[in-house]
Amino acid sequence: MLIIPVYVVFCQQNHKNDKHQKTIITTTQMLEDAVRHLIGDVDKKEQKEGIQYTKIDSILCQKSLMGMGIDPHNYKAKLSDRTKIKEADLVITNGLHLEAQMAEAFKLLKKEECVWEAGDQSLDAEDKIKDEFTDDCDPHIWFGIDLWKKVVSKLKDKLDSMIFFQKEKEYLNQNHKSFEKTLDELQKHIKKELKALKEKKNEGEKLIIVTAHDAFSYWEKSFSKDTNCSFELKSIQGISTQTEANIKTIIELADELVQNNVKAIFTESSMPKDSLESLRDQVNQFRRAKNLDPIKIPEDGELYSDSLGSENKKESFEGCEFKHSTYVGAFLNNMKVIKENLL
Repeated sequence: MLIIPVYVVFCQQNHKNDKHQKTIITTTQMLEDAVRHLIGDVDKKEQKEGIQYTKIDSILCQKSLMGMGIDPHNYKAKLSDRTKIKEADLVITNGLHLEAQMAEAFKLLKKEECVWEAGDQSLDAEDKIKDEFTDDCDPHIWFGIDLWKKVVSKLKDKLDSMIFFQKEKEYLNQNHKSFEKTLDELQKHIKKELKALKEKKNEGEKLIIVTAHDAFSYWEKSFSKDTNCSFELKSIQGISTQTEANIKTIIELADELVQNNVKAIFTESSMPKDSLESLRDQVNQFRRAKNLDPIKIPEDGELYSDSLGSENKKESFEGCEFKHSTYVGAFLNNMKVIKENLL
């Protein structure tokens, strides 16, 4: 007879403990990573003296709707996604039309304030890059580290409004400071690596990074003010993978790559390789005519553009270890792959 009241008390206590817990779901892995760092759900190997995180129990962050290798431009919400969206206290989206095919799913939310759009809520008009032909904003804002710090800061304010306990608000502020320090270190590292790449190029040759679609423009813009580490970005498609490459674009780009002795073009984890292979074949046709070695598509590394990478791969950085499934780990991988193959 004692089991029933004990069980009832246990359930009531659990309910009491959970009444302040809020559930958050994000569309992309990059946003999930930002939330997890702010609520202190961080691997111990990412932490060191001066960069520590404390877990905030009143916020539960679920796995992002889009996982590794998913193209967000063409992603449509599944039935399970719709259920998660409907049940969440807050849905965090990138915005700027990145999740163009998911608009109907977001209408399931009872209140508009249950959706927080990173691009619109965090950035000013001058922060955003616009497509010269369509006037659409480039949604790949996570590639500008300065911009991503703005997103994380505004996201911190949003999470603060959801937290009930003062102690957890203090944890949130400290977690934010720790993550910002890491992002500062990452930015300095990328600048140093790009500068070293430029110094190794022959005089008159441009540092050109070639990808399938135009996802890296914010990365290019971040360093364009510093001539010692600036580079040029070239891509076959525009800011959305919904646009298609044409033969004229491929031929013109191939000629420019030959003129600047570009050694490699890079695949993206969330993009098919077809258009890049067409570009490679065209470049090599031109290079053979000049008795030059063929351009390559690296087989042992790809760039993370619209999603992050695997939990089983990692990079060491500043005394810490970052999985490719984190924002910092993915950024480090991208820089490493470019450095190893561009010269």
